[in-house]
Amino acid sequence: MTEKPDGNPAAPEVLEARIRGLQHALGQLLDNARRLTYGEHQRAVQLHRQLQEQTAAARRESRSLVDAKTAEALSEAEPKARLLADRLAPGLAAVPPNDARWRSRQLVGAGVPAYVRVGELEAGTPVVAPLLRTNGWKVTADRNEAARRLLQSVALRLVAAAEPFRLRIDAFDPKLTGTMGLLGHLTTKYPQLVPRATHTAEQLHTVLSGLVDVSSLRASRQAQLGHDRFEDLLKETGQVTDPYRVVILFDYPFGIDTLAQRDLLRLAATAGKRGLCFLVHYDASTVAELDVDSKQLLELLNPVAVVNDRVEVAQLPPARLDPPFDASVAAGICDVIAEQAEIAVLPTIDFERTLPDRPTWWQPVKDEIGTVIGYDDRTPALVRLRSGNPALPHVLVGGAVGQGKSNLLLVMIHGLAARYSPADLEMYLLDFKHGVEFSALGPGPKRPHWLPQIRVLGVHSDRAFGLAVLRHLSDELARRSEVFKSHGNVADIAELAPGPERPPRILVVLDEFQVLLEDDDELADEAAKLLERLVRLGRAYGVHVVLATQTIEGVKRLSTRRDSIFGQVPYRIALKTTPADSQAILRSGNTAAAELQFRGEAVLNANFGSPDDNQHVLVSFADKVVLDSLRAELWTRAGDAVRPPRVFHLAEPARLTDTASAVQPELGRPWTGLPIAVTEEPVAVEVRPEPGAGVLVLGDGPVDALGVLTGLAVSTAAGSVEPPRFVFVDGTNSAPSVAEGKDALVQVLRELGCEVETVDKHDDIAPRLFALRDQMRSGQAGGTYLLGFGFHGVPRMQVHAEGYFESPANALQEIVRDGPAQGLITYGWWNRLHVCTEQLGYGRGNVATHLFLRHPQDGVRAVAGPLVRWASEPHRALLWDGLHPEAQVVVPFAALRADEVERAVELVRR
Repeated sequence: MTEKPDGNPAAPEVLEARIRGLQHALGQLLDNARRLTYGEHQRAVQLHRQLQEQTAAARRESRSLVDAKTAEALSEAEPKARLLADRLAPGLAAVPPNDARWRSRQLVGAGVPAYVRVGELEAGTPVVAPLLRTNGWKVTADRNEAARRLLQSVALRLVAAAEPFRLRIDAFDPKLTGTMGLLGHLTTKYPQLVPRATHTAEQLHTVLSGLVDVSSLRASRQAQLGHDRFEDLLKETGQVTDPYRVVILFDYPFGIDTLAQRDLLRLAATAGKRGLCFLVHYDASTVAELDVDSKQLLELLNPVAVVNDRVEVAQLPPARLDPPFDASVAAGICDVIAEQAEIAVLPTIDFERTLPDRPTWWQPVKDEIGTVIGYDDRTPALVRLRSGNPALPHVLVGGAVGQGKSNLLLVMIHGLAARYSPADLEMYLLDFKHGVEFSALGPGPKRPHWLPQIRVLGVHSDRAFGLAVLRHLSDELARRSEVFKSHGNVADIAELAPGPERPPRILVVLDEFQVLLEDDDELADEAAKLLERLVRLGRAYGVHVVLATQTIEGVKRLSTRRDSIFGQVPYRIALKTTPADSQAILRSGNTAAAELQFRGEAVLNANFGSPDDNQHVLVSFADKVVLDSLRAELWTRAGDAVRPPRVFHLAEPARLTDTASAVQPELGRPWTGLPIAVTEEPVAVEVRPEPGAGVLVLGDGPVDALGVLTGLAVSTAAGSVEPPRFVFVDGTNSAPSVAEGKDALVQVLRELGCEVETVDKHDDIAPRLFALRDQMRSGQAGGTYLLGFGFHGVPRMQVHAEGYFESPANALQEIVRDGPAQGLITYGWWNRLHVCTEQLGYGRGNVATHLFLRHPQDGVRAVAGPLVRWASEPHRALLWDGLHPEAQVVVPFAALRADEVERAVELVRR
């Protein structure tokens, strides 16, 4: 029971009233709350509706703003994306198919692309993906045709973007789809860039086996030079000639056997580091052969998928697959690539880089002679010629036309000349082709210096001179054998101590040596035997032979002596050539030289061409100015001890001044010319004041004939005790072609103290012959020489002259026949034997010595016998004196030039 506030309990009615009051107040409160809540709700609903409307409006406004901003951003980014694509994929590697730039030459060969285009975005922005510095791609597609189109496009882009010979693409097309036919123009012209696609497992084995060798060699070089990746090697040296190698496999694993799969796995595991790259089109519908787990290879490659003509590459937006290339566009760009390949060159290595420091030049020879011919990256490429430990005595050099063989020989020759003095090294250099590379190595009209080590220099030598050199060298072996015996029967030149008694090393270079052996004649037989003897015995005697050729296929003499000759030649150097010639030069099965790309590249092998010992080198460049400067320096260093070499030119006359500088004329032994031999001694004939003396020169060629008479007359005058008298009868009526030579001869003779009378007019010749005949009869013609230049050209020689009862020919016949006993000797020239016989009579004045120039063979045989063969070559003569059993070929002297007169007089007066 409640109580009042004052403490008294409240009445019940009071409590009830209070309760009713509270109920009413609560009701009012509830009504007010309901009214308030409804208003707030309505306001909230209205606000929500307003917010929705504002949100929708904001969304509409923001979408438009975003689209504008996106379009603006894309517009700004698209050129940057194109620039980036062009930088990553230079040249044509990022250009869309059939773009006008594919018909231009400007972008071809821009550089090897690390990335390549796979397609484009909707806006046309190119999408490029990394390729060459990766192991490669695994390409899958919903349609095989789409995958092939992508790989075909990639192949064309790669080869068009790369510099010539910096990239090669091999393809395996087992289903014969012909996809690579798009590049057929290039395959036809330069299979080194894109070989014909292979179709069988055996063909693929060959390709992969070669790549295994390439990868192994690159791994060794990279390890040697401290590089992890192939491109790092390229950046540092700039001399690497190996191309990037791309292999495309269509419809993998179709056609792949266990052997191919094994090599593929080995290669792909490190492909990106070795400059190799695999593009593998994986056909999931193909069942692999037993033991071929396709997943193993595919896991090594980056995935590329083509679905609904969309190309998907990891971390790149999907790209629309490009349409196929137009065949005419591809053919045109392949032609441009082939043209660039035709003129492509490598960076050169200066020859001076291969030389040692000057203070080390001309060091004494120990047990070998050696030089640097170029570089294998940073490693010098050495050729070391030695007789033992191991024996590396000789070199075989081969290469196709224009691939740098002559340059290589010049580098080798000059490199050795800089390292070894003339006392330690002699050179015999013969060039049997129509080249002039060796001509600058000897003395010349405006070049007083020469390479001092050269003993014999054959500039465009002929076979006869080559045989003469081989005979000389064979005799030299015999001479050295006697030297060895005198030193206690030593067996090797390396056992002889340095000094004047040790013979110098000999370097014999025979360029186009097969010319010696290619004819089926006695000369080829003898040359083959001598060459075999030289390479077999020369090693011990310090004779080193360099055999150089473009090809040795088809040479009959080599077919039977190949092993006996080349079996003594361990060094093989092959420049770019055909597979057949590569094997001929190196070894059967070694086609490495056919894989070379550039002029100046070479395969150096010091083990008889074994493929395992191939060394890929770049030969240094022998600049003409640099070599001439070196020759002048070495010639100066050699001093007065050096003597001019014996220089021989095919189809060129001998120089009288050269001979006079080395040999003194002798009394009664005039010179007819030089022999085709190593000796510098001229071919002299016996001419004494007795019956039968004189020389009859027969055959065409006034210039050669004047040269012969010049040699005879000058050597006669220089060898005489008292200066003789000369009567020069010119039956050519002063022909302009010989005017300078005739005047020079007359001037030399007069400066030698001789009286010279010239009879130039035809009308004056007959009276002068009769007067000379009368002087002879009266004994007043002693010490006189009649030089008859072209008696065949004198008219009416056999007709009685006016005032005489005989012909001029009768007087000439008597002079030639009876003059020698009276001291009157004739050196005369007729163009034909029968003309000479008509003028001099059947016995031709009893003169024994005949010198034939270009003359029909029947006339030659009438004098020298029926077995004589005479080819009548320019600037060659055949000497028959009746004393020797065989006729001798000589090289007649050239007529003197006006600028040679002073020197000729000075030399013969010594």
